[in-house]
Amino acid sequence: MQIIFHVDLNAFYASAETSSQPSLKGKPIVICGESRRSIITTASYEARKYGIHSAMPLFKAKELCPHLVIVPPHFELYKTLSEKFFNIISTFSQELEVASIDECYVDLTNYIQMHYQNPYDVAIEIQKRVFAELKLQCSIGIAPNKFLAKMASDMQKPMGITVITNQNYKQKIWPLPIENMFGIGKKTAPKLIELGIVRIGDLAKYENYEKIKPIFGKNALIYYQKANGKDYSKINVAHNELKSIGNSTTFERDSQDEEFIKSVFRDLAQEVSSRAKKRDLVGNSISITLKYTREKSKAKQMIIDDYTQDFDTIYATSLLLFESIYGGEMLRLVGISLNNVKHVEELQQQISLFDHTQLQASKKEINETDEVIHRLNSSLPGLKVMKASDLIEPQSTIQKKYLENNE
Repeated sequence: MQIIFHVDLNAFYASAETSSQPSLKGKPIVICGESRRSIITTASYEARKYGIHSAMPLFKAKELCPHLVIVPPHFELYKTLSEKFFNIISTFSQELEVASIDECYVDLTNYIQMHYQNPYDVAIEIQKRVFAELKLQCSIGIAPNKFLAKMASDMQKPMGITVITNQNYKQKIWPLPIENMFGIGKKTAPKLIELGIVRIGDLAKYENYEKIKPIFGKNALIYYQKANGKDYSKINVAHNELKSIGNSTTFERDSQDEEFIKSVFRDLAQEVSSRAKKRDLVGNSISITLKYTREKSKAKQMIIDDYTQDFDTIYATSLLLFESIYGGEMLRLVGISLNNVKHVEELQQQISLFDHTQLQASKKEINETDEVIHRLNSSLPGLKVMKASDLIEPQSTIQKKYLENNE
């Protein structure tokens, strides 16, 4: 039986700020900007005691806690700590899947078997190392599969360790409200409750299986199995590879001033380029996002000829995309992303079309092909031979070559 850990950093952004600024320890802090539109990204556990939580508007949080400490986000700090966190976990096992910036799944089956250790003791060791090296707390779920491990890590925070087994999962998860089941969203939960599926245990009942099909569609069996403690998904190590580098910003006030918006794109492009260069990453796709309201947004991307991390290329492409989709509406957020990224050393450079040696070889091949086609058309009356590439050229060009070959 496999032994899966889900390791989750507690109140990560807030804890990261506290680790770098010890004076914040014990204070109710939130991570967000200080504009009138700011939405809280993370709240410390001290702030949560006042009813403050992530996604809450800042003005509301201030009403609940007048002495709230507002800390602007420092994303480079979070990324650095996140990488160090995953490096610590990877010393226990390389079978690691990054789920987000502050959580991961790790298969510790081989490690535990090789070291003859109790899983609970390993979890304690991980917590101690993470705190000693990074001053960050983490909760850990231990289970025979990813779903149960994720459910377990949410049960005791901060610094909790919960074990769910094939023998106790009914006692652990079946009594929980259906909205607490990982994977059940805010829109899905009310639909299930209307059908009388109020707790996870209700979803696990066979007699309710037909009821859930219209809601989950082809995924109905997966959710039914998870409610019954079964999850056949594997640790996806490939998921750890960074696929894009993006940056966005929310305006203090909505704007349709194109010069201002383009200046913001310039700053974003500079940030994306700088981050790509620091990590030796390049990408061949650039996308932008325009957000008008919380619900309405547009996005567009473009594949470029070469892999790049160059500021000018990213900026120019983003402006081209912007001008192609922007209609003069008021905007509240814009973003840029460099996609399909890979490390520079992994990039297999293609020979340039302007490489002299290759160009001469190509010309020779073209001339030889044209000569063969000309000889065939001259020696065999009625035969009309053309290159396949001619078929995708404009009709006038094809007609011209046809006449030339049959003069």
